[in-house]
Amino acid sequence: MLAPATIHWSSDGWKTVRDSKTADTGLGIHYADLETMGLSPGESVVFTFFWPEANKWEGADFQVTVVELVLTTVQAES
Repeated sequence: MLAPATIHWSSDGWKTVRDSKTADTGLGIHYADLETMGLSPGESVVFTFFWPEANKWEGADFQVTVVELVLTTVQAES
C-alpha cells in the first residue's frame, strides 16, 4: 500500500479475525506478511483495510484463494 494500514483478515470465513499492521519499507510502500502457512489449496483468506491516517475502513472485502503450485520441467533440445 502507499499509506499505513491495518489488514483485518480471516482464514475461516470471519469466524475468527486477526489484525496485521503494515510496515514501512522506507520507499513509500507499506506491506504486511500474513501468517497463512497452514492453509491448503482451495482455502481462502478474506480481508479488508483500516486506514489509520484517515480513520476510515476500506468498505469492501477482498479474497485470495490458495492454489497448488505445479512445477514443470522443460527438456532443452541439444
